Amino acid sequence: MHFKTPFNLFIVSGLLFFSACTTPNKDASKSKKDQRIAQANVLTVKKRVPTLSEVISTDVGFTKLYDMAKTTEHINMFEKKGPYTVFALTNGALDRLPPKMLENLKKPENQEELKAILNYHIIPGLINKQDMLKAIKEYDGSVKLKTIGGVRLTATMKGDRIYLIDQKGNAGRLMVNDIEASNGIIHTIESVMMPN
Repeated sequence: MHFKTPFNLFIVSGLLFFSACTTPNKDASKSKKDQRIAQANVLTVKKRVPTLSEVISTDVGFTKLYDMAKTTEHINMFEKKGPYTVFALTNGALDRLPPKMLENLKKPENQEELKAILNYHIIPGLINKQDMLKAIKEYDGSVKLKTIGGVRLTATMKGDRIYLIDQKGNAGRLMVNDIEASNGIIHTIESVMMPN
């Protein structure tokens, strides 16, 4: 290619320079577009929340409660829609029972008693820690909670901790609060509440 004037050479050089500068911008806009698409995909991924049954069956702190729930078929109830608030008995809470009491409760002839005990730790609907604190304050220091077994628990405060009190006057401290499940909420309790 022959250039007759320096002016033509200047124009061709300018076009080449302009083309070279615009090519990365196309790539940059493409990468920005790709980035937006990737971000959109990440934002649409939803974390699956386990059911009450899955929480109880997979947590090593609930192995004894899981065995009780399987024995009474409560584990199937924990799969259903709910929602339920469960005051979940930890292994430590069940270890505080008198020796052999738990084994006796698992016997076929004691199924109704075991069901009644489990029902006493379940409330229909969702009650988180803040709900309990607010209700305790509004009702002058304690509030009655109706369980699915029809028997009431009393929630109260001692210091900055929530305690449940059963029909016999036994108290159990709530340990870990607001464990989320897709069909309810779990609060762990350190003692077994007895309905009668």
